[in-house]
Amino acid sequence: MQISIQKSNQLKSIAILMMLCLHLFNTDYKGLFQPLIFAGSQPISYYISLFSDACVPIFAFVSGYGLYYSYINNENLYAKKNVERTKKLYFRYWIILLLFAVLLGWILNKEGYPGNFQKFILNFTGLKGNYNGAWWFFTIYILFVFTSKFWFRLLDKVNPYIYLGLLFVIYIVAFYFRVYNANIFENPILHWTQTQTALYFCTLFQFMLGSFALKYQWYKKVSEVFNKFKWPNIVAILGIIVLIVFHGLIPNFIVAPFTALGFIFLFLQMKFGKSIDKSLDFFTPHATNLWLIHMFFYMIYFKEIIYAPQYPLIIFTWLVLWCLVASVIVNFIYNRTYSLIK
Repeated sequence: MQISIQKSNQLKSIAILMMLCLHLFNTDYKGLFQPLIFAGSQPISYYISLFSDACVPIFAFVSGYGLYYSYINNENLYAKKNVERTKKLYFRYWIILLLFAVLLGWILNKEGYPGNFQKFILNFTGLKGNYNGAWWFFTIYILFVFTSKFWFRLLDKVNPYIYLGLLFVIYIVAFYFRVYNANIFENPILHWTQTQTALYFCTLFQFMLGSFALKYQWYKKVSEVFNKFKWPNIVAILGIIVLIVFHGLIPNFIVAPFTALGFIFLFLQMKFGKSIDKSLDFFTPHATNLWLIHMFFYMIYFKEIIYAPQYPLIIFTWLVLWCLVASVIVNFIYNRTYSLIK
C-alpha cells in the first residue's frame, strides 16, 4: 500500500496553504488584524499558524517519498528525470521572478526590486532568495534533487535505526546553527555557506522521513491500526487537534517534523467526499506558484490591502484569491512557452 499521487498532491497543497497561514498570522496581531476567538491571551489564529510551521516538513516529506519512489522504480533514468524536473521548476521560478521581482518592482518603484545586477543574478540562479523570504526552500530542494541518490543508496545499505538516529542528531545540530548560532562568519561567502548548510541538513531529516515511510511501508502499518476504528475520520480529527494543542504547549518549531509526520498519517486516514477531494485537487497545478508568489502580496507590495479585511479567515481567503489569480497568469505563460523553448 502506497500513498497515491492524488494524496501526495493534496498534502503538498495543504502544506502551501499552511505556509500562507503561518506567514499571515504567526505575528503580533495588534494594529494588523482583529482576531475573534481567543484561547487565553492568544487568538486561535496564532495556535493554528504555529501548527502550520509543519508546512516545510510536509512538503519535504512528500518530496522525499516521491523522489525515492522514482529512484527505486528506475534508477538508471533517475538522474535524467531529475534534470527535467529541475528545468521545469527553474523555468516556472524565472517567470515568477521576472513578473514579480523585476516587472512589478519596477512598476511600483519598490526599493531593492529588482535591485543591482548582482542581486538579480544571485536570485536568478537560485543561489540566494532575498527577493522573497519563502524562496529559501527553492535552493534546498534543488540540492536535494541532485544529492538524493547518495542518501537513498545509504538507505538501502545502512541499518535503518542507526541511519534514522544519525539523521535526527544531524537535524538537532543543524537546527542549532540555523536558529541559535546563525552568524558565525562575517565574510558573506562563508555566511552563505553556513546558512545553506544549516538549512540543508535541518531539512534533510524531514526529507528522508518520506523515503523511510515508503521503504518500510509506514502508511500500510498506520492504516492497519485505523482499520480497527469505527469512525476513523473522527479519530484523525481528534488526533490533529491534539497535535495543535501539543505544539501550542511547546511553541519551538524544533518539533515541526514530528507534528508534520503525525498530521500526514492522520490526514491520509481521512475519507473525503468528492466535493472536498475536488477542492483539494483544484490547488494541485497552483501549489508551487502559491509558494513562490504569496510573499510578494502579503508582505512586499500589498500588505495593507491583504490585511484590510481585518478578520483572519477573510484575510486568508483574500490572499489565496490574489495568489490564484496570479497563478493562472503564471501557468498560462508557462504552458504557452515551455514547450516552445524545450
